[in-house]
Amino acid sequence: MRLLLVTLSLLLAAQSWARLDEEHKVQEPAYGEVAYLYLQGEYFAALTRAQMALERGEVDHHRADLQVLLGAMYSAYGMPEDAEKVFNALLDTSVSDKVARRAWVHLAGLYYRQGKYSQALETLQEQVGTPDPELAEVYYSLRARILMRLGRYEEAAESLDAFAEDHPLNAYLRYNLAISWINGEHPSLGQEWLWQLANLPPGETETDAIKDKAMLALSVYMLRSDQEDRALELLSASRADGPFADESLMLYARAALIENHPGKALPALQKLDQMSIQRPAVQEAQLAIPILYDQQGNLKQARAGFETAITRFDSLDDYLLGIEARIASGEWFQEMVGEPQWSTAMDPVPKFLPQRVESFPTFYSWFATAGFQQGWNNYHELMRQHNLLSLWENKLPALNAMVEAQEYKQESLRPEAKALLKELSDQAFQGKLRKLEKRYDEAVEDEDPLPFATDKERRLWRAQQEASETTGQWGDKARPDMDEKLAFYRGVLLWEMQEDIVPRQWERERRLKEVESLLEENRKLRSRLLYATSRADRLEHFKTELPELARMLADLQQRGDVLMRRQQYVLQAEAVQHVARTRGRLKRFSAAAHEGLADLVYRSLRASRAAPAGPVEPDVPAGNAEVPSEETTTPQ
Repeated sequence: MRLLLVTLSLLLAAQSWARLDEEHKVQEPAYGEVAYLYLQGEYFAALTRAQMALERGEVDHHRADLQVLLGAMYSAYGMPEDAEKVFNALLDTSVSDKVARRAWVHLAGLYYRQGKYSQALETLQEQVGTPDPELAEVYYSLRARILMRLGRYEEAAESLDAFAEDHPLNAYLRYNLAISWINGEHPSLGQEWLWQLANLPPGETETDAIKDKAMLALSVYMLRSDQEDRALELLSASRADGPFADESLMLYARAALIENHPGKALPALQKLDQMSIQRPAVQEAQLAIPILYDQQGNLKQARAGFETAITRFDSLDDYLLGIEARIASGEWFQEMVGEPQWSTAMDPVPKFLPQRVESFPTFYSWFATAGFQQGWNNYHELMRQHNLLSLWENKLPALNAMVEAQEYKQESLRPEAKALLKELSDQAFQGKLRKLEKRYDEAVEDEDPLPFATDKERRLWRAQQEASETTGQWGDKARPDMDEKLAFYRGVLLWEMQEDIVPRQWERERRLKEVESLLEENRKLRSRLLYATSRADRLEHFKTELPELARMLADLQQRGDVLMRRQQYVLQAEAVQHVARTRGRLKRFSAAAHEGLADLVYRSLRASRAAPAGPVEPDVPAGNAEVPSEETTTPQ
């Protein structure tokens, strides 16, 4: 039942944000990230990311939705003051009626968890009224729980009828209401509701567990109402592999014995006898078997059964003493925790795996309680933060190395870079580039091939110019054909330069663009250097902040270690108390077994003294099962 309570409380938490699991439009990435983490069950990561998004102003359209979620998770994490502060601040602002109703529902839930049931009901009725369809399930389930706490069961039943009957949460609340009725003023109505739950079609694990629990509750009620025959009929239909199979078998044996059907009771007790002796129902069956043999007159099997029970009880008591020692040393807790396969705040808390614990049958009922599950999650949340702090501590040396590298740059490389950039700036490269671009444009416009000539062509052109000037100075001495030859060679050279002028222009344009890109990169480097120079004081800030950060991390680690040990000690103390209660019950059973054995021996001695000659060998009825063999190390 307690495991069922924990499971269904998680189901309720998954619905606490007004049907977040239904398809809806996400307009801001930060909101989508929080919603994803929340639906994955990573509530701590969702809580942290929501705080970051609100602090950084990453949400605008979904800001109110995120605040509602933040308050809901504060409440779930046992921070009612923070949750109430968030809700009240949200309701004081201009938010839509839809968001306001969701906030009021969460605030009513907070009052419910604080035990303020009248205030919670008043908040629902006056501030919410008729809920929106997406809020109906959360609203009516919360209202039903409040009304049950106030003892107004008829109204609670009406509230439960307002949402899906096949929902596991509805079935769980109906079970609670049925138990309240069957133990109160309406036992017939409670019985009717339990029958409805017992007849639910097989479904999810939670639904099947509720069915089993309802059948068990009906059987207990029938036994108390002297309806043993109906209890036998109902218990015979219970699941043999369900979570309450051992309790069902024990109740079946009791009902059979009350109905004077030892032949039906013995197989059920023997089946229980094959289960782990660490379970209370098996311990009771271990004692009931020899008593049943004694009532049947099978004194030999009864004596062997009492001796076996005493041996197994003693073995279990020794085993529990060993568990107490392992709990005190911390070995038992470390075995239970194991090696979690996660390290940061973005990973989910590992689920509790019972197969890790050899002593699971001893603690299975405690493991199913909300207290243990909450303590388990709290311990792993603390471990999560411990691992995250360790991750940050491991990064501190790298940060220190980065600061040292920046300091080297500031002291040696930055002056050299500044001097080089000053030298480059004095060259007036940008102005020269503009002149080259202007000359290029003019050459293209005038169709002048000379700016695109090769070095050889330029030398030939200059040689021709010089030859023309020289022959011009000769006057009448110059040969008549000299000017014609020079003009011919000049024309050939111009024709060669004009032949591929377009590719030459493209090549020159490409080189000009490369120079421009280099100058642009130079400007960026210069701006970066100037920016770094203006923020040189930040280096000193980091040099003082990093040691302080290291001290803060060390303090947080130390505080986290203390909190983890405290949480561990709380769980270990509860485990010791559970073992103490088990040992107390075991001592009572062992005393009853010793008393039964002593009484059997006493009656055998009296019978032997009353016999005319020799001891009386008790008859062993045919078909009786042999006493199960005794176990060794770990009681099963």
